[in-house]
Amino acid sequence: MSHGLLRRHTLAAFWLCMASASTLAAGPPPPERFRLTPQLLERMEALQAASPEAARPGDDDEPDAQSVQELARQLDADPRIRALLARHRVSSIEYATAVYAALHAGMFLAMESLTDKASRTSALASFTPEQRANIELLRRRPIK
Repeated sequence: MSHGLLRRHTLAAFWLCMASASTLAAGPPPPERFRLTPQLLERMEALQAASPEAARPGDDDEPDAQSVQELARQLDADPRIRALLARHRVSSIEYATAVYAALHAGMFLAMESLTDKASRTSALASFTPEQRANIELLRRRPIK
């Protein structure tokens, strides 16, 4: 059974984020310069909760986005997702960039307990101010 198009796109973005550290040439800020906000995270959660309504049987194909822009184009290509994004006042490029930024912060938090303090400190020092802010935002956020 399909978990919804947005969930599959989010998972695809996760794997792309882990596999690629490339930056974006032009357009939206790259995920490493994108600052998440509590309001945006709330809208993203509402999108995730509403995503089953956008799913249909046979939507099990994995998206093949190789960049934030490509993921945004794929989201825009589906009228059901476009309508869902509009209903929650999130653009496709904002959503795609936020997914990458949130996944980076989430992966750091998930791996944090597995590393020593020196490694964590070194990793944090290599991150942009926005990435550090995103990590702290997710750290303070209750898990739902």
